[in-house]
Amino acid sequence: MRVLFVMNTFPPGYTGGAEVSNLHTCQALLQRGIDCSIIVLYNRLPEARDEWYEYAGIPVHRVHFFTSLRSPISDMWDLRVHRYLVAELRRLQPDLVHVHNVSGATLAVHTACRAVGIPVVNTLHDLWLLCPNNMLYQADGSFCDPKIFPRDCHHCFRRYDFWANVPRRRSIFAALTSNVELFLSPSQALIERHVEAGYARERFRLLRLGFHEKPAAPPQHPEIRRWLEETRTYPLLSFAGGGVEIKGAKVVLSALPMLLSHYPNLHLAVAGGGEQRFLDGFRHFGSAVHVLGVLPPEEMRWLFAASDLVLLPSVSHENSPVVIFESSQMGTPVVGSALGGIPELIVPEETGYLFAPGDSAALVQCVLRHIQKSSHARRRMRLNSVRKMRTELSLNHHIEQLTSIYSEVLNS
Repeated sequence: MRVLFVMNTFPPGYTGGAEVSNLHTCQALLQRGIDCSIIVLYNRLPEARDEWYEYAGIPVHRVHFFTSLRSPISDMWDLRVHRYLVAELRRLQPDLVHVHNVSGATLAVHTACRAVGIPVVNTLHDLWLLCPNNMLYQADGSFCDPKIFPRDCHHCFRRYDFWANVPRRRSIFAALTSNVELFLSPSQALIERHVEAGYARERFRLLRLGFHEKPAAPPQHPEIRRWLEETRTYPLLSFAGGGVEIKGAKVVLSALPMLLSHYPNLHLAVAGGGEQRFLDGFRHFGSAVHVLGVLPPEEMRWLFAASDLVLLPSVSHENSPVVIFESSQMGTPVVGSALGGIPELIVPEETGYLFAPGDSAALVQCVLRHIQKSSHARRRMRLNSVRKMRTELSLNHHIEQLTSIYSEVLNS
């Protein structure tokens, strides 16, 4: 079986949850003898690029298209992407195309597959079929109702990825992706949002993500090495959202004074980039907060391993946060917002805690409850977290289901 994966980014470029999960998936498929390759298509850069490279044993073809000026139409569909991918598909002749994020590749990915007659499955990592900012998140922090089909978006949160804000966007997107055999969703919540918006339930399949268990190399960051090696007498929390609003940076900043009033020796590690105003806010707390910047995935796992608790206070509709998988594999419970697909991955009081989105006081209470547990109770939660990852959320389980879906699509 020959599978071509299509994405808009891949390591060593931007590395988010979609990229990390697909990296692990491709490595596992290659180990099972399935011929996998990746083509990265992006049409939002001021210079063109066409290069081949190999990453972690995976062949990758990266193609950037020159763009002098973006428009909602060019964000939605790019003739250059369509023509290029048609030629590549005819050259490579894959049995199946597996599409991931396409906000920088446009829906020309789907029309090219239709033109060549190659079956398509599409993993959904967010709500891009329904919303220009992929989250149904408005500027004032409220949520759009997916059952309503507005002609235009007037109050969208637009500071991050915002694309193809065209009239009747949802209807057009549904038409351009009509050749997708199955949409694969890592969470049931994401499926429900699309069904509420008018998509047929039978077009979706729940497929939890899966990841390799251990980092490939020991940590290089000196702070993380120190935390792993020393016998700490203070609580260490980690937050992987950096200075990103939708990841809950404001919620953590609001919670910090309350946490430090209870535990003055508490430490927080903040990883990731984002808006400077939030990162400066974290630095305001001095030695209590360690702003580590962007870390590679392997380093992130060691950070989670060193932590007593991982914070996931997202205020937007998270689908299946990789943070939960990676921290739980390292045996660290997660306190997360009861929003989107997060509650599907956390068992309260067994593998973590849930709190109302945006409620910093509730977040503080979850953290305090965990710190005040006995060492035996906290150790039991760490074991529960690892056990859950090694059974129902293992990479092997993910690959078994994925290859079964591939066979189902090809045999139909």
